[in-house]
Amino acid sequence: MSLLAILLLGGVSAGLLSGMLGIGGGVLVVPLLIYLLPIMGLPADIVVPTAIGTSLATIAVTTFSSAYAHYRHGNIEWGWVRWLVPVIVLGAFLGSWLGVSLNPAILQRVFAVMLLLLALRMIWKRQPRNKDKAIKKWKIYSMGTGIGLIASLIGIGGGALVVPLLHYYQLRMASAVAVASVCSVTLASLSTLLYASLASHGVHEEVKGLIGFLYIPAWLGIAATSVLFAPVGAKLATKLPVRYLQRAFAGLLIVVSIHLLVSG
Repeated sequence: MSLLAILLLGGVSAGLLSGMLGIGGGVLVVPLLIYLLPIMGLPADIVVPTAIGTSLATIAVTTFSSAYAHYRHGNIEWGWVRWLVPVIVLGAFLGSWLGVSLNPAILQRVFAVMLLLLALRMIWKRQPRNKDKAIKKWKIYSMGTGIGLIASLIGIGGGALVVPLLHYYQLRMASAVAVASVCSVTLASLSTLLYASLASHGVHEEVKGLIGFLYIPAWLGIAATSVLFAPVGAKLATKLPVRYLQRAFAGLLIVVSIHLLVSG
């Protein structure tokens, strides 16, 4: 199978998973690119940060269509957007700076551990609710900053972290997903620019299609299909046993995370 076919299929899978499970495609795209980028000729010392930067660029495209659809349906709670986006942006700056500064082997292990924790949460998905319903802004701001940092550091959109936070404050699911989509578009777009610009000047200029830590050929291959199949995944979510699919996918993530830990 050609590399282009693998990238296109990766985009299909990422789009379907994003639509069905609401977790964003980064958890699949980053490991895929860690394996593919060396085959595509990228030097080993930039594979992990480039996989993360390219994943974020893919998420920016995929989640934009989701956010626009929620906007048309009136699902977005703009008050939550105004609270979360500024602190998520702050976290994205910190996470992107760490992402381009850390040793690639350490960064791969950080991603693997976060992937493992996310998989375990998908299996045992019991989210406590805020019984007194009191909204403490300092808690929202601190958690939002942490979400931005983690998401930009490991190359995920942040939806898997934002939705549980909003669920805790008893926001209805449609609005929680809508706000998470807006946050993900903002976070992924900014983080993409940072990963493309924060790389050392002149780093591996011999690699065609590489802008900082954004690899354009891989991004185009994945984004071309992920943006088309995200709406398909959303429709399938109403017809398929998503909870069982989520657990099966979590099992796959555990295997991938362990492999990344061992190989890193």
